[in-house]
Amino acid sequence: MKKFKLEKSHASNVIKSIRFSEDLNERICKVVEQANKGKQVKQYSFNGFVCSACEFALEHLSEELEIKEKNTIQVR
Repeated sequence: MKKFKLEKSHASNVIKSIRFSEDLNERICKVVEQANKGKQVKQYSFNGFVCSACEFALEHLSEELEIKEKNTIQVR
């Protein structure tokens, strides 16, 4: 499976509102903070992380579904 890569922040075309648990919010903020550590200009954002994670998940979702389908007996 391809490794997750945090992409640089980019402009968004669609504005969405989503709720995160406090724990998940803190964990994402720590990852973004770590990715920007030592950089003079902030390159990564919370939004960029969420978009990168969603794209990664969607790219690998079909792989996971195929594996599960092969290992599952369907009863009709």
